[in-house]
Amino acid sequence: MPVTMKDIAQMAGVSVVTVSRALNDKPDINEVTKESILRIAQDLNYAPHDLARSLITRKTKTIGIIIPNNEDPFYAKIVGGISAESRERGYSVILCSSRSDADEELRLFRVLREKRVDGMLIYPAQEDDRYIAELRNIAIPYVFLNRHTDELACDYVMNDNVHGTFSAVSELIRRGYRNIVYVCAKPTASSGEERIKGCQMAAEQHGLAAESLTVLTCEETIQSCYQLVKGVIQDKTPPMDAIFLWDDKLAIGAIKALLEAGLRIPQDIAVVGYDDIEISEFLYPSLTTVRQPTYQIGQTATRILLDKLETDGGLAPRQIILKPELIIRDTI
Repeated sequence: MPVTMKDIAQMAGVSVVTVSRALNDKPDINEVTKESILRIAQDLNYAPHDLARSLITRKTKTIGIIIPNNEDPFYAKIVGGISAESRERGYSVILCSSRSDADEELRLFRVLREKRVDGMLIYPAQEDDRYIAELRNIAIPYVFLNRHTDELACDYVMNDNVHGTFSAVSELIRRGYRNIVYVCAKPTASSGEERIKGCQMAAEQHGLAAESLTVLTCEETIQSCYQLVKGVIQDKTPPMDAIFLWDDKLAIGAIKALLEAGLRIPQDIAVVGYDDIEISEFLYPSLTTVRQPTYQIGQTATRILLDKLETDGGLAPRQIILKPELIIRDTI
């Protein structure tokens, strides 16, 4: 039989109410009594009944996370920041992957509500607008990870996409590259729109002709990017002496296609990625990339969400944009 607060109360010679106060760290209890109760609870391997506690407090001390892909090292690092901050503050997490599918994302919203999570951290797919209507009807707090929308006055923490792509394209232009291709996997997401804007701003500010910057799109997979770059090389359209990729994962596919075609990196063509996942430094040649503050995005978003939960949601929306950093290695 599991140990109950009644068992602890009998051994300590106090009431169940006093045991409850001690276990919940309430101030209105004698310190000596409190220490005695906690010692007995530890000796008996007492574990609080989360379900019973949630029925009383109406809180589960659990938050839900929805990300596009739980196998991708970029998202894993965000989750690392979330997990560390949640653990520090006594919360558990339920991790869900939407596979960047709008239908699955809507289903997960409902699943997490049924699980009675206290709040959610969401990396929205932004494949269509249905998620906006769904979130307008959700009563629990949520914070966006690395994306935002003007349709919702909500909290978010994100990387400065405009700054990230502006710095990368500006560096390529300064080094003499004049035919730059940007491959974007999510052109209609807020992050995609902002990254394209940053590329265009850099080209305009540095006097690069509009036709010298080409934006191409592909799916968010290595294979898709590999095939796209192979096609560009074969057709020689558009001309390119530098290629800038949506993320480091796509850069792997691009590099394979370039090397198979006998092109030298960076002597014949420069390559720049985005995210700075761990493998980027160990590719050959090592990948120049834009380092997102990935762990900090997850950690900061979690702090905002838990602060809202612990103040009953009374805080005004916080919208934080963190600066990325261009990491120059051997591919430019």
